[in-house]
Amino acid sequence: MKSLFPVRSVRHVVIALSLLCGVSALPAADKLPLETFAKFPAIYHPVISRDGRTLCYGAYVDTPTGVDWAMLFKDMDGGKNYAVDKGGTAIWVSEDRVVYSSYGMASIDRDGRNERGLLGYAREQDLKDQQRLNGGDIIFDRFTGEKEGHVLMTEYDHPPSGGRYGIYLFYPNVVEMDTRTGKFFSVLKNPGKVVGWLCDGTGMIRVGVEFDQGMTRVVFRNTENEMWHVAAGLDWAKRGIRPLHLSADGKLLYLGMVTPEGNWGVYTYDLTKQKMGELILSHSRYDILPYGFSVSQDGFSLDRLVLAPKTREVLGAQYVTDTPKVVWFDPQFAQVQAALDQNFPGRINTIVSMSDNLQRLVVLSWTANDFGTYYLFDLGKKQLKPLFQRAPWIKPELMAEVKPISYKSRDGLTIHGYLTLPRGVEPKKLPLVVNPHGGPFVRDSYDLDFDPQFLASRGYAVLQMNYRGSPGFGEAFYKKGQRNIGRGIQDDIEDGARWAIAQGIADPGRVAIMGGSFGGYSAAIQPMRSPDLYRCAINIAGVTDWKALMKYDNERAAERKQVETDAIGDPVTDAAELDDISPVNHADKLQVPMLLIYGKDDTTVPYTQFTALKAALDKAGKRYEVLTRASEQHGFSNIKNRVEMYKAIEAFLAKNMGPK
Repeated sequence: MKSLFPVRSVRHVVIALSLLCGVSALPAADKLPLETFAKFPAIYHPVISRDGRTLCYGAYVDTPTGVDWAMLFKDMDGGKNYAVDKGGTAIWVSEDRVVYSSYGMASIDRDGRNERGLLGYAREQDLKDQQRLNGGDIIFDRFTGEKEGHVLMTEYDHPPSGGRYGIYLFYPNVVEMDTRTGKFFSVLKNPGKVVGWLCDGTGMIRVGVEFDQGMTRVVFRNTENEMWHVAAGLDWAKRGIRPLHLSADGKLLYLGMVTPEGNWGVYTYDLTKQKMGELILSHSRYDILPYGFSVSQDGFSLDRLVLAPKTREVLGAQYVTDTPKVVWFDPQFAQVQAALDQNFPGRINTIVSMSDNLQRLVVLSWTANDFGTYYLFDLGKKQLKPLFQRAPWIKPELMAEVKPISYKSRDGLTIHGYLTLPRGVEPKKLPLVVNPHGGPFVRDSYDLDFDPQFLASRGYAVLQMNYRGSPGFGEAFYKKGQRNIGRGIQDDIEDGARWAIAQGIADPGRVAIMGGSFGGYSAAIQPMRSPDLYRCAINIAGVTDWKALMKYDNERAAERKQVETDAIGDPVTDAAELDDISPVNHADKLQVPMLLIYGKDDTTVPYTQFTALKAALDKAGKRYEVLTRASEQHGFSNIKNRVEMYKAIEAFLAKNMGPK
């Protein structure tokens, strides 16, 4: 097959002599145990009750078959605590009751009583004679009076299998669910192709977001018996509209839209007057709350409008630039944030949950080398006290430093990213692991990421980049990644590695690449495109045959075909291009060893993608190593398997990244 890839001449580099037989800059005795990076945080997602009396949170528990969880209720005023031997991310749906994820969805009182399965396996086990539900997300949880404890949730005509590239292309109906009995009834059947709903303060569904062939528009109604109308000026637009929030009275809509300058910002829209309001938040360089993109910390969104839980008033907005940011429209919360930042300087201090009276706040204080500590901030008592560390075995002083960086790609485009450096080592001529993110239409953000931290603990510098197509950097930047996954995106990744070399950070003779999912695809294709640049590659759950993957995706969810065609290419008319950017067709060009890590039960990138590349490498007589595990999906979740994965990566890099 004729290749469309550019041929590069082999560069001659001078490599300094080293006394180390391996690559690690740390003595073996100083290396952190692999379990440090394989374990999940011990505590997750604490939420305060509406009356501020009780904290509900989850705790991870290691089991022989993987990770399980428990849910705990902590009385904040010294009363009795309760634990439930199952649980997940929770939301308070009344003064004393939560709904939580547990092999579906279930609910329980804060004293551990009256458990009820609502969705999925939890419902099947609890209500064997009840109708099965294909759902769903809670979209309203603020009923009062006789309906307290009821919720509105989305429900589908068939089980949703999710969507690649940040959008779920299914059309939800809405049901009202009594979380105490599990009984439900239909509230709204989807009138067409609405993918999301917004309610007013009474729970009436007033706004819908239609999606069709990559286009969005906003529809609304004033009463439950009224026909749906298209909001003036919010008709079909490509990635142009993101409804964010509807005021309690149903009159004011908050929208994410692209500003005239080309970045996403937050606008208001008067539904009564059918008129666009003011731009209330934007940034000259970064997107604010862009469509199809979300960054979270411990399950809490870091790019959202922050609402008063009872009144639905917009208090502020959290958003992401190189690091997470917050702006408060409410003066009291601006003062609270200033006090937190003064008390915990140099850290990200995020208010993640609050009581109805806004007097008790749950705060997470964290950095990119510290999962962080949760605090309770009692404004009435003017008291800030620690609750618990997310991962008490993590010692920030032993973790690597993470720095936001930027560089120019070959066509002049500015690429933002992050550089993780081994502690105690001068950042000069270090062995480098290039670590592109998955997606591809997602982004890396400032966070404690175990893979770069693990690599840095073994003496490697790690470069992550938000290549073109990553959201958050303007709509033009995002669109440059469309149908460019094997060309421009790969140029950005390669140019990042060469930037690190030119800066003197990376040893030009010791550069590796490692990634998962789309990052795994990049790890496979990069050394086939640029054989002079890399010493070895680690492909974790990576795509290897784009035509086969698109066929697989379309068979599972035909609704997203147009989105994938726009993003990747048409499997018929662009067949030659898709073949040319697929690693299975370039195995003969691989000149360095590759480690392949795949889960046999992966439903995102099926195992056949691994077997196809393995067969191609065998035919070409190429060197590779394999780590596969049954009962693992898109990335390893079993702690034992994660330790084995890191052990294999450590050995593979040590063997292939020593001085030439």
